[in-house]
Amino acid sequence: MNASESYYQYQATARGLTSVEAVEKLADSMELTYGRLLPRWLPANRQAEIYEVACGPGIMLRHLRRTGYTRLAGSDSAASQIELAQAAGLPVVLGDSLKDLKGQGARRWDCLIAIDFIEHLPKDVLVEFFFESHRTLKKGGCLILRAPNGDSPLVGRNLYNDITHYWAYTTVATEALLKMAGFQRVEFADESVASIQKHRWIKVPLMKWSQALLRAVIRSATREHIQYLNPSIYVAAWKTHD
Repeated sequence: MNASESYYQYQATARGLTSVEAVEKLADSMELTYGRLLPRWLPANRQAEIYEVACGPGIMLRHLRRTGYTRLAGSDSAASQIELAQAAGLPVVLGDSLKDLKGQGARRWDCLIAIDFIEHLPKDVLVEFFFESHRTLKKGGCLILRAPNGDSPLVGRNLYNDITHYWAYTTVATEALLKMAGFQRVEFADESVASIQKHRWIKVPLMKWSQALLRAVIRSATREHIQYLNPSIYVAAWKTHD
């Protein structure tokens, strides 16, 4: 076992993700956030074919199954995480997700999802992943990502909390790389407001006001216009034509 594998195994234990019950509890805690962010990007057809890259114990796949999607698949290189996903009856396999994608035919999927994945890839591998994602998506298909937000002055809290992270990409760089791979439309979303669970009536307007003030201060001090301040960011990219 190499250092990265040892670290992943330790992280899963430290986070308490060692049982199906613990994973279900985490999945429960993510339901509202996913429910607020993802519907505008996920396929409207519940029979759409969706593949999750580096699916871990299946947090996202559980959400998709709960919301009615039935044609799901995923893979991950961590055996302990795949066992937890399979124990919940999820259709996942043990293996390298990029290699799995490369072995699939063109125009295979309606949607690809990669949560907290691209920051683990060296630059050349990241570009390869984007090209393979575009190749294996059907026309009209969407790639959904979550990654450290290189635009945010707080990105270090996400980028450096894992020794296997390579980089954080700005919205400009991310959009350029995705369009270079063939994607025609790219959107971004900040998860900060969506992640608020309780007392939203006061916390949401307070957060929006605080963010507007912080953006104004940053622009006055640096002339930089930063739209997304959260340390993490969601990205959606569409393959509108072959």
